[in-house]
Amino acid sequence: MLKVELSGPEVTALMGIAHGLSVEEISAKTSMRVKTVRGRLLPSAKDRLGHRDMSDAAAVERAYLTGALPAPPPDPPRSQAAVRLSPAQVSLIRLLSQGMTAGAISGRTTKSVLAVERDIRALCEVTGAATDAHLITRARQLGIPYRRRTSRPVHLSRRPVAL
Repeated sequence: MLKVELSGPEVTALMGIAHGLSVEEISAKTSMRVKTVRGRLLPSAKDRLGHRDMSDAAAVERAYLTGALPAPPPDPPRSQAAVRLSPAQVSLIRLLSQGMTAGAISGRTTKSVLAVERDIRALCEVTGAATDAHLITRARQLGIPYRRRTSRPVHLSRRPVAL
């Protein structure tokens, strides 16, 4: 995987998303305007990571994989042991990390979009995540093995990437 270089403001904006902050919260914590974060920095960072239209969760995953964001520190082993996920929940994290929406996940399963959204909310609650993108960070912190160990390319955007 190639290393991706992001500008300082792009890293700040993407790091905020990775930690569950809204665009408004990122703006309030920095001197950047909401329009700048939403309209310029996040799309520019996503474009450098592979595709301007990728989901926030996919952008965070790609940023960790390429080294554009530093790996989040792991949670203490005691808190890691307290979080037990089913294979279906781990699979849901994997699909979100690949950029799939609740609608796309619903199309691949027998669940309705509302049921998938409910499952995502429940998963966020269990892991302490505020958003789908934050769920990727929390999964990494908790040591949840959601990434497939395969040499086949996994498509997070239009560009194939081997994980």
